Amino acid sequence: MMKNLFRPFIASMLAILLFTSCSPEKPESNKALIKGEFPGYDGELILSKVTSNNVKILDSADLSTDKTFSFKVNAADYSVFRLTTAEIFPLMVVVKAGDTVTITETNDKAWPYRIQGPEECMLLVDYLERLNRDHYTVDSLSNVFHNSQDHPDFLAIRNMLNNTFIELHEGHKAYARQYVTTHPSSIASIIVLNGFFKEFALFHQHDDFNYYEIVDEALTERFPENNYVLEFHSQVENIRAARDYEQEAKMRLSSGRLVPEFQLPSTSGAKIGPQDLNGKNILIYFWAAADAKSRQTNPFISKAYEAYHPYGLEVLAISFDKDPNIWKAAIELDSLPGIHVTDLKGAGSPVQKLFNLKMQLPTFFLIDTRGRIFKHSRDFSKLQENIIDLYNQKPDY
Repeated sequence: MMKNLFRPFIASMLAILLFTSCSPEKPESNKALIKGEFPGYDGELILSKVTSNNVKILDSADLSTDKTFSFKVNAADYSVFRLTTAEIFPLMVVVKAGDTVTITETNDKAWPYRIQGPEECMLLVDYLERLNRDHYTVDSLSNVFHNSQDHPDFLAIRNMLNNTFIELHEGHKAYARQYVTTHPSSIASIIVLNGFFKEFALFHQHDDFNYYEIVDEALTERFPENNYVLEFHSQVENIRAARDYEQEAKMRLSSGRLVPEFQLPSTSGAKIGPQDLNGKNILIYFWAAADAKSRQTNPFISKAYEAYHPYGLEVLAISFDKDPNIWKAAIELDSLPGIHVTDLKGAGSPVQKLFNLKMQLPTFFLIDTRGRIFKHSRDFSKLQENIIDLYNQKPDY
């Protein structure tokens, strides 16, 4: 139930972040105190420090003889620590020097811990409690699903369960958006932004970028030197750069724009690119011999070539393979027509970045006789229709 709750923005932190708190008690001015009691567990409790790139074990406590535990940790600024055992849910705590975390076990199966702490830490606790209770409800739905498979009304029950899950998921997404909007300067909002509801991301980094910006600005102002805030700021800057690149690529590769120029070695060794086929309609076909979907698509390319090559259509097939023997064997085996080129760099080919493919293969671009992009798509079921449009229309870009 507690797996896959958070997608890491800090690789090792968010994949395991579950429960967090600190307390107003002040054990020492330069340390934080993490203490509690797990009466229902016999075994070792391990304390680890979670940083931006690793998890380091710091200490442990044997709960088989003493059900209480107490750890003093160095935490000059807000830091993340993890408590793990072999059986009970892992816990994460966010503390700074002078704070005390108090965790006690309860019988509440949906939220099995009572956590005490100051306001900043309790903000995250409140969110995690809501998340865990919603997850617990989903797990209950899953149990109903599995226990109802032999029921005569199973299809109706399944549809009801699916609808209930959708309502829970959408409700939690709305709650998460309200949460980060209300608490943009809380470190907890970093976790929420990068969180999951079961296996579904709560926020899309590009579509929901405004939320990332709001939290980044508020946190940078409040905690400008905090390592987790600095890591988050770096994440936001990377998202922003990716969004800018996507926007630039969208404009550069839109209908009416000149096809990007490049040249790659052909099967004969000569370098060829779309600019060398000026005056012809071109079907640029991005594929890979090692890609199963590409091999399934090759017959569509053959049919298009057979139908429209007599009318001047040329196929420029660009492979993202690394093995020349596999590449050439696939061309022959599939009877794939056209002009074949590759730099044998696979995903590292500059051409895949030039066309913003992200190795989403196969993909095609249709180029008109003026060397301008007419259409690009991954939907090969409409390839023939698109080619007919290219010949029948005189697009005014």
